[in-house]
Parts: sequence; structure tokens; C-alpha cells
Amino acid sequence: MHRMNHDSPFAALGNTRDTAEVEAQVAAIVGSFAPGHDLTRVGGAFDLLDRAFDGRLSGYQKLKTLYHNRTHTNEVVLCAARMLHGLHLAGHGLDGDHIDAALIGALMHDVGYLMSDEEASGTGAQFTASHVMRGVEFTRRHLADLPADLLETTTKVIMLTDHRKRPDWVTFDNLQQQRAAYATATADLIGQMANREYLERVLLLYFEFVEARMGGFADIHDLLEKTTAFYRLTKGRLDQDLNGMSACLARHFAEQQGTERNFYQESIDRNLDYLDRVVRTEREHRFERLKRGGVVEKVLELGGSD
Repeated sequence: MHRMNHDSPFAALGNTRDTAEVEAQVAAIVGSFAPGHDLTRVGGAFDLLDRAFDGRLSGYQKLKTLYHNRTHTNEVVLCAARMLHGLHLAGHGLDGDHIDAALIGALMHDVGYLMSDEEASGTGAQFTASHVMRGVEFTRRHLADLPADLLETTTKVIMLTDHRKRPDWVTFDNLQQQRAAYATATADLIGQMANREYLERVLLLYFEFVEARMGGFADIHDLLEKTTAFYRLTKGRLDQDLNGMSACLARHFAEQQGTERNFYQESIDRNLDYLDRVVRTEREHRFERLKRGGVVEKVLELGGSD
């Protein structure tokens, strides 16, 4: 039976392609639990990222990575705002500076994929292993006007999105700082895997891995086949390393949409169920089952069907 669209958990997560809509949503969510909070600094970070990713920031080329694009950043900052709301409702709310650090860190967490004018070749994916610390450097340079404590916390938030490292590689000064970083790191993982086009976008991630010379995948189908196992690892990180903090999202949706459901988890489950069907299909017919967002056409253009 075809489910009505209003029952789709994906629909509940909103449109992350439209940056202005995402910024307005973030402001509305923060306004719902911290009504006096001034979002000027967060707005400045949105503006900086707009200019940087569009190639309007002096010294930088526009963002070229296929997977780590503006939509990804949008889904992370929106999920981070929902996380902060859920934490507030659970009695673990953050003060104004830590709200800012979580959201600005979410916006800047993948800015390290940006290439400077001097970096002549590649898409930025060659910096996969170093992009987190490149993002920290970018943030320190371009958001130097932020108060020193806030800038320091923001860089720790960015550092915790290096999911190849255990969270204890970052030393936190206090519980608020840790919560801000855990909220954004959680949003980074959950936001992308809950996206309606996640399975298609995994195909684009393959090309980033090839460019980064990250082995482990024989071909694009091998990456698809290993994505369920990747999720199991990710779930371990979310539940153990990041303290299962994503559970607080259900509180956010209960207040905002009147139903205590974690639409992120439901969307991830739906993606994984569909992935299971895709990988049981013969390789030559798999792409026929991945229709969203015009991604497969781009993959075929890039020669990814082999």
C-alpha cells in the first residue's frame, strides 16, 4: 500500500535545500525555547558560509565537493537546533553562548572542504582526512571577532565532528561545552542519514572517497553494500560515544508537531529498509531503484556504473 505523503517522516524533517528556509526554521526553533536570544552571530555565520560556498569570499573557490554540499550543512544545522530544543525540554538546556557555539560549529563543520585560490586541482575531497582541522583554521580566521571563549567552544564543536576519533580526543572545560559539541556531532550523523536522498547521495560520497584515496571499497556497489554495516558502527557511536543524546529529538517533535516521534530515526529506518531491497537487486538494475534528486544521472556522467 502506498502511504500518504503526510505520514512520511521525511516530510516532517522539512526542506534542507533552501538555506533561507533553514535559517528561518533555526531562528523559530531557538525562539521557541530561548525567546530572548540574539541570533546575530549565527546569522553572521550563515552569511559567511553563503559567501564562501558561492565563491564570493576573497581567496576561496566555490565549494565543489559532491556529497559535502550546502544541503548537508543545512540538514546538520537544522538538526542541531532541534537537538538543542530537545535538550532544553529534557532539562539539559544550554546558555546563549553555547547555543551559538553549537549552531555556528554546525555551520562551519565541513567548511574545510573549501579550496583556496592557490589549491589548483581537485574538488576539496582530497582533504577528507584533514577537513576538520582546516575548518577550525577557517573559523579562527574568519570569525575572529567572536568573543574568545565562544570561538574556543566553537572550534571544539567542529573538532568533535571528526567521527574517526573517539570523543575524548577533545577536552571540554565544562558540561555545557560538551553538550554543545555532542549535540552537533549527533546532528551531523543523524541529519545526513535521515535525508530523503541519502541512498542516492551515498553514490556521490564514493567519488569523494576515491579522490581522498580512502580505500576499503572495490567499487560504488561495494560502498552501497557496506552502508548498513556503516550505520551499525554509527549507531554505536551515537548510543555509546555520544551518550544516546538523539533520543531527545522526540521531545522536540512532540512540542513542535504534536506527536512524540523521532522523525530522524524513522527516516533512517526507512532508508535502511529500502537499502536492503536495493542491495538484493542485481547490480545492473540497482540504479533504477535510486530515483531521487537526479543523482543517478550525475553518477552515470561521472562514470560510476562500472
